[in-house]
Amino acid sequence: MIGFNTILSLSDETSAEDFLSLCREWMEKSPHTSLKLDSVKIEDGLKYVSENETLEFACILGSEGTHCGVRHTKKDSDCEWRTDVIGFKTSVNFVVSIITSKADFNVSTYSKMPTRPHIVKLLMEKTPPIFDDDILVQKEPKAVGVNNYHELVSIIKNEKKNKLPVVFISKYFSGEYLINPAELAKWLSGFAHVYYETESTVSNILKESTNGLNSYNGSVGIYWPGGSRNYYYSNENVDHILKLRLFVQKTLSSRTLLKECRWSYIQDIKYKKRLDEYRKNNTEMTEFMEYTFNEIKILKDRVDTLESENEYLTQQVEILTDHDFSNKSTLLIKGEERELFKNEQLEFILDLLQEKISSGSCSMRMKNVIESILSSNNRTNNKDEFLKSIKQILVSDRGLNKQDKKELKRLGFDVEESGKHYKLVYQMDDRYSFIVPKSPSDYRGPKNNFSQFKEYFFSV
Repeated sequence: MIGFNTILSLSDETSAEDFLSLCREWMEKSPHTSLKLDSVKIEDGLKYVSENETLEFACILGSEGTHCGVRHTKKDSDCEWRTDVIGFKTSVNFVVSIITSKADFNVSTYSKMPTRPHIVKLLMEKTPPIFDDDILVQKEPKAVGVNNYHELVSIIKNEKKNKLPVVFISKYFSGEYLINPAELAKWLSGFAHVYYETESTVSNILKESTNGLNSYNGSVGIYWPGGSRNYYYSNENVDHILKLRLFVQKTLSSRTLLKECRWSYIQDIKYKKRLDEYRKNNTEMTEFMEYTFNEIKILKDRVDTLESENEYLTQQVEILTDHDFSNKSTLLIKGEERELFKNEQLEFILDLLQEKISSGSCSMRMKNVIESILSSNNRTNNKDEFLKSIKQILVSDRGLNKQDKKELKRLGFDVEESGKHYKLVYQMDDRYSFIVPKSPSDYRGPKNNFSQFKEYFFSV
């Protein structure tokens, strides 16, 4: 299954020979290869082989242009990695596809996602500037201000013909970013463009120009060729750059491959040429071979179609179930207060809306709007689970034991001893501290502790 997939449009100044030489240089400078390479002329069929690794070159003239590239395979302890770097050069363009796949590879398993092949960096650095439509492919992020926002507007509105996705990092109203634009651009270079907002006032301009399709106030927008989009925002203390890179990478893995940039397509051209030569010299077998060849082609097309559909649908399920990435404009941005539990702020807002609609004190319009919001957001019961865990600790008449303190720590509370009391402090923030007696005053004490805790943290 495919784990990395990108397309680069090289300058038409780059020759097929230069491209193939860079493919060999990619392996020559790799500290991980076991191949012994030389400097012989690269021709179709040139192949380097070691015990667990191969590098095979292809270069053949087709009906519309030159198909050239390399297939690198390497076996590890459990399966085989395969990277195809295939170019299709015509008189007007030079499209290169870089694809890494692995036998039994599952695109939904983050830990097994392959890294970007180094050949991508070489092509960016050692060939003339690469453009995607008219967007420069680079490792630096592109700044967006009040004087140069028009390009981003055309991208968001799907008015350009770029092949790579665009990631836009908006600025918090406070002036900071959820993600460092330079770091993200470095990690996504070669398979996504990164833009970032330099002035928070740009958000309002983009909102007016794109009918609100832009990300804003710290959220990140991902705009795909074809017009689809996702929005990312998370208050959790996670590696946001890693999450974004893996999401973009696995989404691109489901993209349809260019026919002209497939290793199998090059092999088909070679096969047809050999078949034509055979036909010229063996006329009696021509009819039978034609029939056989057509049957093989029909079966191959059928297999390719089914495999593509299966991979696409499987990967789309994984992509669409990643709840950190929404394909709708953000209704609200989470505040900067750290959450007691996952989705605390969302649950709080939904509870308030449910309470409002249940009161019967709103207009028909407001009732319909609230019902629409409630039906569009999945309800979680994390608050109930959180309170259930707290209750098990606080209603005990034995006081706080070692296991209770460990569980409180897991829930985000530090336990400090102060005379006859324990002081529970959430995330070392003294605004959120709660006092618990070491010994209950009477039999009602433990239950009162929990009721007071619930009132202190969750009363409205």
